[in-house]
Order: sequence, then C-alpha cells, then structure tokens
Amino acid sequence: MHVLGLMLCLLGFAAHGAGEFSTQIVDIDFGDGQRDEVLVFLGNGLVAKLNSSKNNFLSLGEESFHQNHWYSFELDENRFITKAQEIPAPFDSFYKSQFFSLPPETYVPTTVSSMKLAQTYHKEARYYPKESQCFNRAMVWSYEWWKKHSLKSNKLFIYFTRSYIRRYNFEWWFHVAPYVHVLENEKVVERVLDIKYTSGPRKFQDWANIFLRNDAPCTVITKYSDYADYPYTGDCYFQRTHMYTYQPADLQMYEAWDYSKDQFNMDEVRGAYLEAFNENI
Repeated sequence: MHVLGLMLCLLGFAAHGAGEFSTQIVDIDFGDGQRDEVLVFLGNGLVAKLNSSKNNFLSLGEESFHQNHWYSFELDENRFITKAQEIPAPFDSFYKSQFFSLPPETYVPTTVSSMKLAQTYHKEARYYPKESQCFNRAMVWSYEWWKKHSLKSNKLFIYFTRSYIRRYNFEWWFHVAPYVHVLENEKVVERVLDIKYTSGPRKFQDWANIFLRNDAPCTVITKYSDYADYPYTGDCYFQRTHMYTYQPADLQMYEAWDYSKDQFNMDEVRGAYLEAFNENI
C-alpha cells in the first residue's frame, strides 16, 4: 500500500491558493518529466505547481524533501510555488491521533427520521465567510450535531485523480463533508450535508458534480489504497467513513493497522474550531 504522510495546515491560506501558509508535502507528481508541470500535493488538500525544469524543483529542496517535515510556502495566483522553506513543526503533540481497537464496521450511524429533519440539521451547520479547510468544517459540523442531537453521522471523501487534476488544472486532490442516513419513502438513503456548497441534503453524485467539471461518475472504494495505488485511473473516487475520521491520513492508518477511532479526538476538534471558525473551545 502506498502510504502518504498527511497532516493538515492550521495557518490558513488565501482563496485559490495564492498567499503564504505552512503545511507538509504529501506527494509529488512529475508527469512525463518534460512538458508537464510538477504537481505538489499538500497536506491541506491543495495542489501546488512547479515548472517542469529540474533546476526549478531543486529550489524547493528535493534532496531534503520528507513527508513528515513542514514547509512555509508562498504561491502566486496560479498556484505556482514561488518560495518554499523548511521550518520547524509548528505544533508539538497536536496532531497525534488517538486510535482504539474498534473495527470500522461496528460503527452504527443514526438513521434520520425524515428528509425534513435532515434539512433542519443542514441549516444548523454553521457557516463562516472565510477560506477554511474542508476537513475542519466537517469535523465541527459532525461534532455539533452529535453534541446537540446525539446524531452519529458519517463522512464522505471525494478524491480527484491526477489525470483529472491535470486535465482541468484542478486545485484540490480531495474534499470531504458529512453525510447522513435518511428515511425517505420507507427506504434509507444517503445524503451529503455540505452547507458551504449546497442549500440542502444532496445525493453523492449530485454533490460531486458541484466540483467536477465533466460530471464524471465517481468510483466507490472501501480502502484508501484503492485511490493511492491507482491515482491516474478514472476521474474521482468516493470513500465512506464514520464521523470520527479527520483526514485521509486516518483512513491510511485504519487500513494499515486494522483498527479505528471510536470517539472524537478533542485536539482535532479544537484545532478544527480554531482554523475554520476562529473559535477556541
């Protein structure tokens, strides 16, 4: 399995990737090594770019690149890296996840009794007019529904393949939002609740089409490696998970170690409130 060392960035960045921020490098894709831009996959979900010139890439420090190191980046308005400098990790134990001997299949989500109630939960999700990380918003929404209503929701990750990213010069390699099970016409259906981008609950593919530029059907996977090992196949992938999952790194560890979180990691929750809503809890 291709394991990526993924961590988040709490020092936000401006819209469309321009500006200065700190995060880790998840992976680097050189394309064909001649004409293609070098894609730099960052821990905050952003896809930054470098010209294909080898000298240009060496300015980032290829020989010192490590997935567990932090870098300060400056990007231009087209997401090209104009400056990258290795820095000390800005946090001590903040990102040390807590895992427990709970197989993911033992998680039982709440079934919401009606679409009207699902719409009510959607409207309750707080919205703050700033650029923030999707996984932080999703964590706060899931946590608040659980605290207020004992609602055990899920999360849906969508991963964009490198083929798709290159074809459309796409900015992100993943996005995540909560979803819930809803009883509708005597059947249980799944609906995504993403207040930042939708006016109400959405079917998986309808939600994905907000971001996709070609309405491509997304393949459903059950293991993170099904995406990580085949990053050029198709255009997008869906992966379901429970509400305690924070980032794709969690899904990598669930698969590698065969156990999962069975509660919220409050360090992650506090970090999510701070980055997404400028709030200390």
